[in-house]
Amino acid sequence: MEILIEDDFWGTLKYLENAWCKRMDVPVLNSEGNLILAIQDDNKEGILDVQREAYKTYLQNEETYKGIVTDYLLEYYKWNYEYIAREVNGVDENDHKDVVTEKQLYQFMTLWYLFICRDGSFGYAFGCCWDVENGLAVLLSESEPRVISRTQLENLHKVNDPVLGLLVHDGKNEWNGLERNSFFGKPENLEIRLAGGVDEGITVAQQKAYSDYLSKKDNLFKDFTKMMLSVYSGSENQAENMLALGQPIVVSTCLPKTLYIDREGNYGWMCYTQWNDNYVDVLLSDEKPYVMRHWSLARMSKEHPVIDKEMGVFFNDYIGLESTIIVRIGAQVCTLPLSIEFFDKNKVINDKMREAYRKYVKLNETFWKELLEWSMDFYNDNYEELEDRFELPESLQKENINESSVMSLMRITKLYVTNRGRIAWLCEFPTESDGLAFEFTNGEICMIPQPQII
Repeated sequence: MEILIEDDFWGTLKYLENAWCKRMDVPVLNSEGNLILAIQDDNKEGILDVQREAYKTYLQNEETYKGIVTDYLLEYYKWNYEYIAREVNGVDENDHKDVVTEKQLYQFMTLWYLFICRDGSFGYAFGCCWDVENGLAVLLSESEPRVISRTQLENLHKVNDPVLGLLVHDGKNEWNGLERNSFFGKPENLEIRLAGGVDEGITVAQQKAYSDYLSKKDNLFKDFTKMMLSVYSGSENQAENMLALGQPIVVSTCLPKTLYIDREGNYGWMCYTQWNDNYVDVLLSDEKPYVMRHWSLARMSKEHPVIDKEMGVFFNDYIGLESTIIVRIGAQVCTLPLSIEFFDKNKVINDKMREAYRKYVKLNETFWKELLEWSMDFYNDNYEELEDRFELPESLQKENINESSVMSLMRITKLYVTNRGRIAWLCEFPTESDGLAFEFTNGEICMIPQPQII
């Protein structure tokens, strides 16, 4: 049965789900019909004066809102392009973030309604094909409009924190904010995510962490750029020389997308990487930056990581500890685990492990060239068996093989350290069911069957 009311301000309104609704005689944006007005009233308590005043404010600024909302959506699309491209089958090169137009953007989105919250906040709510359940919204009532999910708008919980500014809760376990940055000379948004339930608010530790981050941000980014540049150039020395010469450095293949701050004040970046589909996290709140696997920042306060000043940040992983390193193997950049395995229950990083790790750091610039040579020799020695057992593509046939393509066969899986100080890169090869290991405990590479070290 329809529930209708007559309102002196809006006229006849129909109750649908959680709001009083009316189709307005106002075509807007990409909507095929006129704009639907939805006035929140979850418990059917009646429309509030603050909501009427909010609509008056909207009408006074309607043309401004209609003029700017597409810019905010385009910016959101570009900043979240990698995620959207993975979720939407119809994204092609004409929809790339650098060339997408307003018309193309609205092929993925449809304006549904103007939603007015109980506190007088309001914004446009959209359906979008990359998140059918939560949709998208532009919160227009703030001094700086904010793109949030439609679910967040309909269940709006916001605070204006004196340190972090406007924060909107995601309805689960995080507060979301925004910060403007120019990491590579072009202003862009950095998402801020703070751990915490809707009733918990923001901790003093989180406020202090954000203030600390702001005071160190430029230097943190320089350190991060040097770290990544060492990987891209294949040499820390080369990276230092490039920086010393004042060459313009743009390492945008690893770009900070999110600043995450947990309840205890640990913070770091979650970064998009162009070398694979994964993100990497970078812990910034410790004495030096540490690269971590994605979501490791969110795990920190829950799992109590082991932070070693020399080897990095580790989490418990079955019978050992696991960290993350980034390396260049030939022309390919890889994010790989650094695993410490223990033969007893005492999971304590010792000096033998640190000494083994120093050997990795010392050999890193020359190790991969030698590994490629080892891989080519091993391929040639096992070619007849490969040819007999597998249908090799043209690129892996003997007359076409090279150091780049051979690494698709010699797949590196992890850097492995034992509690007795042995260290090796573990890998897989099609003819070796038990795997291989390139050990360099004694400072020279030695190829052994994997079971000999694990």
